[in-house]
Amino acid sequence: MNIIIKEMSESLFLTTAKMITELMNYHRKLNNAPKEYWQTDEQSIETLHNWIEEGIIYNIFLDDEMVGFFFVRFGGQNVAWLEDLFILEQYRGEGIGKFAMKKLDELMIEKKVIAMFVDVVPRNTSALKLYKNCGFDHLNLIQLRKNYDKKLDKNDDIEILGMNFKKY
Repeated sequence: MNIIIKEMSESLFLTTAKMITELMNYHRKLNNAPKEYWQTDEQSIETLHNWIEEGIIYNIFLDDEMVGFFFVRFGGQNVAWLEDLFILEQYRGEGIGKFAMKKLDELMIEKKVIAMFVDVVPRNTSALKLYKNCGFDHLNLIQLRKNYDKKLDKNDDIEILGMNFKKY
């Protein structure tokens, strides 16, 4: 499998923006968000402009075809945050994300990054498995949510550190 990651070029801006729309709406679908909260391509273009200011977008290629992207933000003390990873749906489950993560690891080592952080929505179990398999094995932060709109409540329970929560 020939996986290549490259910094996003201007020629791939709109293609990447459309993938951001797919990513954001995948998360909204996972959370059963009403369609009024789904992201548009125009919003994704704005998001991508912001990302360019905050970090680096790497496009993921399978041979010559772009199949996804990473958004990585760098911080002090030589750490990085993997803000987003997206693989086109038709390529998921084929090991592309795992191979791309290995390439990203190589790049981070080259850049002398000492640690990388990633946030994962607990309901996104496929992402949790991928990150765990790629070496993300330190629990760093737990973010809790309180719903005021009870329509947003979930029923799936998860135990963390001996306490029960709803898996969002």
